[in-house]
Amino acid sequence: MQIEQSTFQKIANKEVEWDFSDSEEAAIYDMRLGMEKTFMFGVKKRIYDSKKKEEVSLTGGIWWQAGKEYTFDPDKELSQDDLIDIMKETFTGNGGNKRKVLIGGSDFIGRINKLEVSKMVSADEDFVKWGIDFSEIRSKFGKLFILYSEVFDECGMSDYGFIFDPEFLSKWSHVPFDRQQLDLKGAGVRNTDAVVLTEASCLTLRYPAAHMRIIPKAA
Repeated sequence: MQIEQSTFQKIANKEVEWDFSDSEEAAIYDMRLGMEKTFMFGVKKRIYDSKKKEEVSLTGGIWWQAGKEYTFDPDKELSQDDLIDIMKETFTGNGGNKRKVLIGGSDFIGRINKLEVSKMVSADEDFVKWGIDFSEIRSKFGKLFILYSEVFDECGMSDYGFIFDPEFLSKWSHVPFDRQQLDLKGAGVRNTDAVVLTEASCLTLRYPAAHMRIIPKAA
């Protein structure tokens, strides 16, 4: 990600105080959101950039790495029985941990929010873990930490969900996050302040059977 601010933009009177650090913060958010989409749904591939004359490696998302898959009928309301079946499927037969994370799009998380829970399944208050606000659902099989992910909505998958075991999620940084100041003025390229933000990384799932996709049945 490269961010630039021209000298004239910097010195001009503005109705809103917006400086280079604001532009950089917005760019980092956009960059991180794009990376999150790739981490989730990216397709592993190598392509050749004819302009730069180099090969570019694209990471594969963890969505494709999960070893289990659960389907539900989108034409029916999600029931407590469905939720118990989901938790049974994700917590059994894989030797994983009894605490997992469920992320999903707005439609799927909305289905869970509409559920009436009883003694078999209990919904606790929100709590913070890893600096993120989660909702918690407990059953005899284990605990699910539930979080809405806007990435699913932006990728046209608002009625999908994904359960993963955080103990078996690894991030690999081939090029750690770095900030580099460019001297475009000194190089005679442009009369701008410029910064390049760089990171090359990927996510992998160990023990595929400990993770599960949740998808609506096709009509």
